[in-house]
Amino acid sequence: MKTCNIIKLLPILILGACASAPTAPYGWGIEPVSLYDSGYEKGTEIISVQPSTLRAVLSNFETGEVDVLDISHPRHLQRIARFDLKLNNGEELTSVAFHPSLNMFAAVIDAGSSPGRLEIRSASTGEMIDRNAVGFGPDSVVFSKDGKLALIANEGEDFLFEPSKNQFFKPEGSISIIHLNLSGHIKSHKNLELANMLNYEGFVVSQGGRFLERDIDWNGDGVISKQMDFDGNGVIEKKKVNLGHFEGHDVFGVETHGERKLLIPVKTHSPALLEPEYIAITPDASKAYVTLQEDDVVAVVDLINEQIISYYGLGAARHKTDARYDGWVKFDQSMTGLREPDGIAMAASGRYFVTADEGDTEPDASPSSGKQPVGGGRSVSVFDAATGTLLGDTGNQLDEIAFGNKVYPELRSNKKGSEPEMLVSFDLDGLPFVAVGMERAGAIELISLADPFHPEVVALGKIAGDENKSPEGIEHFIINGEHYLLTANEMSGTVECFKIVRINPLSGQ
Repeated sequence: MKTCNIIKLLPILILGACASAPTAPYGWGIEPVSLYDSGYEKGTEIISVQPSTLRAVLSNFETGEVDVLDISHPRHLQRIARFDLKLNNGEELTSVAFHPSLNMFAAVIDAGSSPGRLEIRSASTGEMIDRNAVGFGPDSVVFSKDGKLALIANEGEDFLFEPSKNQFFKPEGSISIIHLNLSGHIKSHKNLELANMLNYEGFVVSQGGRFLERDIDWNGDGVISKQMDFDGNGVIEKKKVNLGHFEGHDVFGVETHGERKLLIPVKTHSPALLEPEYIAITPDASKAYVTLQEDDVVAVVDLINEQIISYYGLGAARHKTDARYDGWVKFDQSMTGLREPDGIAMAASGRYFVTADEGDTEPDASPSSGKQPVGGGRSVSVFDAATGTLLGDTGNQLDEIAFGNKVYPELRSNKKGSEPEMLVSFDLDGLPFVAVGMERAGAIELISLADPFHPEVVALGKIAGDENKSPEGIEHFIINGEHYLLTANEMSGTVECFKIVRINPLSGQ
């Protein structure tokens, strides 16, 4: 790989030292501490910590199992239990959350073409405490800080095909609000439907030339084929073939991609294309903020009156990037990218929310052409929670610092770069920070929000191993005043623990 316009950075662990405010006697670094191996090659997706007992629950989407980890000794993460949820054929465990105070965890199950479900289970025995049907395709579950509410983002992502009508269709996404009693049993629940977005200013779903890539069982054989002779001419070619319609618009497949990446047009205001991804709850549990990734929107939920009260269009990130996979890494090409965040976190103050702008849609035009906004801002963005106003974003810092630490995925330059996935917020010495997992770079980055108008990446930690790690879930916890991070690395079957350390800017220690 050739390089040009090389970014001069300090070594790993001390990126923020020289950028610290003049009054700060130290910077911050990220130190790898330990690695937990689940024993599986992949599947470790979501991790959630119970701070009071220093335990964590870890989901495995491949096996449908939940591990309970003892994290009280960060240099030796230890599994103390493993529970098989005994899922039915075709079901998938998509997320888990440890209750903030009770000895139980929540798990959500995607049941494909049927409504999903929430299961409340004992963290000691794995036994079922309670369960409830939720919406289609539940993708994440979170508890409020007081443990009285569980919220589920029902993505409704799965497309189906009806050959007799030559039509693709899918269930609508929704948000489930679950009320729990003092023993953790379900008192009540409500499923919030998402609105038709036609009249909401800033909503970008109808911007032309965008599409979703989705795995769809087009021929109904129960297998997602990697290649397919769609037009039946006996030859598999690299060409688009019209396979049917979705809400009046053509759906195409590329024969060399088979059923793995059918191209669903994003050209309607249908609620079917509103797919909740992740949820952040305010500290007082009065509101929740829910990412609708494909639509570049955050839905605002009034948890007191149990209704959606607003939609914030997130707009586009504009900065320089490396948009070509050509053997050179040059951060000199202008990019406009719809943010399309996956993860979202709430600042401890409740004044703003922070998004990890991963991206999901694809433009018809090449990302380097500049003709259309691309999917994904390649950034972390900060928004005023009361108004939805953008305060600031990281620009191209995420990719540049990944490059400076030799983890930038140049193969993804013409896609979405390092791909910020999930993030977690916390305070260090009274100042707000977030840590974000970089899915394609196999790293985490620490970002100071001391100035929310100018968020600054101050450190990077590389996840162990040279293979594909894909950090998905990320958590933060504290032991004796020391701050730690956990990443669930879904493509390596591991969890890595990092310590956030203070760095003397002069000595580098």
